[in-house]
Amino acid sequence: MIKWPKVSLALFTLNGGEGVRRCLESVRKQVYPKDKIEIIVIDNNSTDDSVDIAKKYTNKIVVNSRDGYLNRAESMRMATGDFVFMILEQDIELRSKYFLQKMISPLIEDERLVASFTREYPKKDQPWVTRFISYNPAQCDPLFEYLTPSIKSTIVEKKQNYFICKFIEGKIPPVTHMFFRISALKKSGVWNQKRDADHDTVIKLIEYGYNLFAYVPDAGDYHYHAKNLKELIGKRIRNLNRHYFIYHETTKYKWVDVNNKQEVIKMIIWVLYANSLIFPAIRGIIRFIKYKDWALLLEPVIAVSVTDVLIWTFLRNKAGRKIIIDSLRSLMLK
Repeated sequence: MIKWPKVSLALFTLNGGEGVRRCLESVRKQVYPKDKIEIIVIDNNSTDDSVDIAKKYTNKIVVNSRDGYLNRAESMRMATGDFVFMILEQDIELRSKYFLQKMISPLIEDERLVASFTREYPKKDQPWVTRFISYNPAQCDPLFEYLTPSIKSTIVEKKQNYFICKFIEGKIPPVTHMFFRISALKKSGVWNQKRDADHDTVIKLIEYGYNLFAYVPDAGDYHYHAKNLKELIGKRIRNLNRHYFIYHETTKYKWVDVNNKQEVIKMIIWVLYANSLIFPAIRGIIRFIKYKDWALLLEPVIAVSVTDVLIWTFLRNKAGRKIIIDSLRSLMLK
């Protein structure tokens, strides 16, 4: 019999409504000691019934309108478990009732592992655009899939029910929903940081010497990320305006290093690829044959739409224009 440790899950809500209920209901169904599950809800001043719904599942709720990165750091310090899941979003549903067991088991088995993460899965009842991106384990659209390392490229060892991945700075897949070992967060100084900025937390752990992560694909979750293409693009624009342009100079994780000539050339190649339409269409057909989902045939639509809208967003923003100018300068350097 396994003595299961206490786990903390941090859920962030903003007018999530039924999504909050679906998320927390999937937590309630877990085959895991109920007294070992702590749910922390940070609500960003919802005007719907999100808080009332959350109160049916936990009494550990904080309501404020602070920056999301500040809230994430605060919720981390509120955790009293041995492991903390950062972050459980209001539009996420755990895939099975054994999710917690599958995610925690590697961390119990191997103390070298600093965290565990899983993958996104498509589900029939999801909108087509969400199903499309969910065939990528990290739920990337084609542009971000092209820009970032794959999970597979980081695997160094195969275990019975999971893989051990070794992350190094500059080769970190875009995965942030993780169960972190709290003792490691405290030792590395992450515990006391004012802002929890996505991949920067992972980078800080790596710098401290914690670079082994467990990839548990069988656990899985369903992330209802976007209802349609307009919402997907809107979220990309929002992330640029609220996060990327503001914190580009200070964040350690870079999607594209504008001072690296090769990476800038790689970005230009992508723009040409996406706007050709024919090459994304060929890839979409190949993926459709493999997965039998018609949503994958719309690859050229998503590739060119996301790419060109982001370019336009960069051009309209002062910080974005500076990044483009810096990129062009790097091309002229020998």
